[in-house]
Amino acid sequence: MRIIGADKTFDVDVNLVGSKSESNRALMISYYGGFAPLIKNLSESDDTKLLKEILDTFPETIDCQNAGTVFRFLLTALSLRDGHHILTGSDRMLERPVGDLVDALRSIGADIEYLGQEGYPPLRVNGRDLKIDNVSVDITKSSQFASSLLLAMPKSLHLDGDMSSLPYIDMTIDMMRKFGVDVHRDGRDVFVQQSEYQDVECTVESDWTCASYWFEIVAFSENGRARLRNLHLDSKQGDAIVAKWFESFGVKTVQEGDDVIVEKKYPVCLDNLSFDFINNPDLYPTIAATCAGLGVKADFTGLRNLIHKESDRVAAMTTELSKIPLVQTCHGASLPNFDSHGDHRIAMALAPLAMKIGAIEINNAEVVSKSYPNFWKEFEGIL
Repeated sequence: MRIIGADKTFDVDVNLVGSKSESNRALMISYYGGFAPLIKNLSESDDTKLLKEILDTFPETIDCQNAGTVFRFLLTALSLRDGHHILTGSDRMLERPVGDLVDALRSIGADIEYLGQEGYPPLRVNGRDLKIDNVSVDITKSSQFASSLLLAMPKSLHLDGDMSSLPYIDMTIDMMRKFGVDVHRDGRDVFVQQSEYQDVECTVESDWTCASYWFEIVAFSENGRARLRNLHLDSKQGDAIVAKWFESFGVKTVQEGDDVIVEKKYPVCLDNLSFDFINNPDLYPTIAATCAGLGVKADFTGLRNLIHKESDRVAAMTTELSKIPLVQTCHGASLPNFDSHGDHRIAMALAPLAMKIGAIEINNAEVVSKSYPNFWKEFEGIL
């Protein structure tokens, strides 16, 4: 895909996709509760569509493609469900670790076999009726291991290992509460009181990670303004922190009704910037691209789990952003050709750089459908 320039002054309304994280949790809760989901603003992402289709059909062989959340959430569900299933995915999925969740499920009697490399997909899951009263899981590599177990409502869950991405676990707890479950976290321990999911209507908030690309777009503008629909600064989504982080890039954020207004208002801060991604790993591509586009130096920490995402995101962004100094102008020269590395977040983080470089090309740009299918249509509004 070729992207040529962009207006430096704009005022746009942006219809973000529903939160993929909230949507997938709501679908799993509906499954465990045994009722049809009553979910408004359900994400239109590929991952959410895939999870909904699988929960409706439960084929013997389940291809989760490169959807880590889908794979991990289904692993617990299949372990507790009568029947035999093979759980697999794309080549990249077969490189993404799942051993700590398998160990936790085996500790309560689950019958799970590795069909390839130990600790990684594909898996054969021989489901059975299990009690999931008390369980521990190591979340060093992914908080999704804990969320997968929590959604099945154990009496207690202990979080082992290095604590990371805690906002996602707290989001799971919040979603469970919305469906009537009494649950709370005390440090490393989560307790679920005897209760059942209630069949209630749930409205999914727009996706804050997808919103981050609009913060980047506004940061690259001169007088840009974007109204982001159905978004709240007090959101339970951990990536809402992007509003605070982008103050350093000259961006002001205010709540107006059910929308968030993002505007370029301040000068960019050039000194002593640092960002810790331990709880917000999905924001790394956005922040890295923003720093590169603005010529800002910053210290990044909390990157250890990015190797396990849809791509090795640190390596991917390092490779792609290294191409920027080679391009002073696109006039009379070949356009910088960025590779998405098959990663939706890489593609969307790189796209706004057209505002700074003048024009770019992105390979495999359609991969954005994994989380934000209408991104290119919305982005066209300022081109």
